[in-house]
Amino acid sequence: MIDFKKFNSVISLTSYFTSDEKCKQAIIQSRWSDGDVVCPYCGGHHCVVRKDGKFRCKTCRRNFSCLVGTIFENTKLPLIKWFLAMYFISSHKKGISSYQLATNIEVTQATAWYMLQKVRLLYPQSDAEAFDGTVECDEVYIGGKEKWKHKSMRTPKTQGRSTKTKTPVFGMMERSTFECSRIRCGEHK
Repeated sequence: MIDFKKFNSVISLTSYFTSDEKCKQAIIQSRWSDGDVVCPYCGGHHCVVRKDGKFRCKTCRRNFSCLVGTIFENTKLPLIKWFLAMYFISSHKKGISSYQLATNIEVTQATAWYMLQKVRLLYPQSDAEAFDGTVECDEVYIGGKEKWKHKSMRTPKTQGRSTKTKTPVFGMMERSTFECSRIRCGEHK
């Protein structure tokens, strides 16, 4: 199985994935690492490889490629562009715009936007996890005082503790059980 963590630069990624066939082999190894190809239509096991590189299910007798059931299904773009898009999306700390992605992989902005949406579906956010135990919450307003600004730069009607020009920040954190037990026992200093 290919370790995708070893691709730490665009050069290493593009020098390894030189063709669509190499990309498809990586997808096959990632999806079916044990070698047991599962049919995406009926869930049947022990599918056979055809001469053209596609698979045939023995149960439902349907033909399928390694791209069926993935974000790459029915794509007309080369798979290396998809792999590059996933690399750029995951390597940019604050995200990447569709315009920047379009420039980087040489596609239109609409295509880059579509690719961004497909890749973002791979990163689901689960709100099912709840905090357990002791939870600490705090809030703060970030921003300077108006009295330190030049008179022409001050926002009108913001005297006192006004929050017009401040950004609210709220945070929550679950305490560890070890720390909670130390506080209850009076060992925390």
